[in-house]
Amino acid sequence: MNKVKKLIATVVLSAITMSAYAGSEIETLINMLHENGMVTDAQYGRLVDELKQNKIQTVKKEAKVQQQLVEATKPSDVEVEVKGGVTVKTRDGKFSTKVSGRVQADAATYSGDPEIGDGTEIRRARINLQGTIYNDWGYKLQYDFASTGANGKGIADAFLSYNGFDNMQIIAGNFKDPFSLEYEASSNHVMFTERSLVNAFSAGRHIGTMVSTKQKHWSLAGGVFGDSLTATNGTNHAQDEGWGLGARATFAPINEKNKMVHLGLGLNYRDTGGFDIAQFKTQAETHISGVNIVDTGTITNVTDFTKVGLELASVMGPFSAQAEYITTSVSRNNASDLEFNGWYVQAGYFFTGESRHYKKGAFGGVKPKSNVGEGGIGAWELGLRYSTLDLIDADIDGGEADSVTLGLNWYATPTLRFSANYIDVLDVQGGTYDDQEPRIFQVRSQWAF
Repeated sequence: MNKVKKLIATVVLSAITMSAYAGSEIETLINMLHENGMVTDAQYGRLVDELKQNKIQTVKKEAKVQQQLVEATKPSDVEVEVKGGVTVKTRDGKFSTKVSGRVQADAATYSGDPEIGDGTEIRRARINLQGTIYNDWGYKLQYDFASTGANGKGIADAFLSYNGFDNMQIIAGNFKDPFSLEYEASSNHVMFTERSLVNAFSAGRHIGTMVSTKQKHWSLAGGVFGDSLTATNGTNHAQDEGWGLGARATFAPINEKNKMVHLGLGLNYRDTGGFDIAQFKTQAETHISGVNIVDTGTITNVTDFTKVGLELASVMGPFSAQAEYITTSVSRNNASDLEFNGWYVQAGYFFTGESRHYKKGAFGGVKPKSNVGEGGIGAWELGLRYSTLDLIDADIDGGEADSVTLGLNWYATPTLRFSANYIDVLDVQGGTYDDQEPRIFQVRSQWAF
C-alpha cells in the first residue's frame, strides 16, 4: 500500500512539474488524495508548495510573453509621410523634418532684335529642409545649387520661426520681403515660366524679422530688414549696408472652393545706407539670354526708394485672372526724384476642369483631377499675359517695354510640370535697345517634390 501511495504521489508531482498551467484540476486531485489518506501530510505540503511555485513560474512566463508581444506590435515613435516631400515626425508632434526640393530645366530660342543666342540652363535646383522643434518652433533652410538661383548660387531661405501664438508667426532670418502677389507665389506655381516685366520691382530676399497673421479671408505681414546676402560694402568697410521696411495686407471677401476674389496692398521701403545707389532692370520674361531689355543702370546719389503695389485676383472654377500695378519712387540728393511704374494683367483656363489653388493670400500648386500613370491625362492650362514697364524719368533713360506672353502648362502629376511659353516684346522705347522687338520661345520641365 505504501508503494501505491508513493507511486501516486510521484505521478501527481510529475504532473505538476510538466503542467503548462497547474490548474484547478490538479489542486482538486491533491486535496482528494490527502483527504483519502493516499498521501501523507508531508507529501501534501510538498505537493502544494510545488503547485504554488509552478503557478508563479507560469504567470511570469505569460507576463514575459505578453511583454514581448507588446514590444513587437508597438507602433514606432516616428512616422514617415511621403506627400509633397518626405516628412519624418514624432507621433506627439513635437518634432518634424521635411525634405523637399525642385529642379527646373529650361531651353529657349530667340528671334528678332537684339540678336540673342539660343541656349539651355538649369534654372533652379533647390533642396529644402524645414520642420518643427518642440511644437512651437519652426525652421527652414533652402539651398540652390544652380548658379542662376535666388541671390546667385547658395542660400535662398534660412530662418527660424515661432508659431506658439494663435494664427500668428514670427520669423527671423533670410526670406522674402512681404510684397507682390506674383512674387509671393513660389516659382513652382506661377502661371508662366518667368514672372512678368513688373518683377523688376520685386522686393527680393533680405535678412530681417517679420510678424505675420494669415486668416481664411485676410492676411497681414510686416517686418524690418537688413540687406541681402549678396550685399557687400566693398573695400570701404565703414559703409553701412542698406535697410528696409516691408508690409503687405490682403483681403478675400469671397474665398470658397474653386471661387475666390482677392485684393491686396503692398508697401516696401529701402534706405540705401552707405551705398547711395539703386538699379532696376529685367529681361524679356526669359532668363537664359542674360539680356536686360530695360535697365536704368546704376542710379547714384539715391537716399531711399519706396514701392507701392496694388493687387487684384479672382478664381471662378477653371478660370483665373490676376493683375498688379507697382510704382517706385526714388529719392536722390543733388538731383530730381524719380518715378517708375509697371503693371500686368493675366488670365488662365484649365481645359481639364481644375482650379488654381489659393490659400491665405497666395496661390499654390495645381493638383490634377487624374494623374498620368494612373489612367489620366493630367491637368492642361492655357495662359495669356500682358505686361508693361516704364523705367524712363528725368535724366534716367532705362527704356519702356510692352510684352505679351502665351503659355501652355501640362501638370502630369502634382509633382511633374511641363511648360511652353511664347513671348513677344511688342516694343521697346528708349534705353539701350530702343525700337527693338525680341521674340522668345521657351520650354521648361519641372520636378517639384
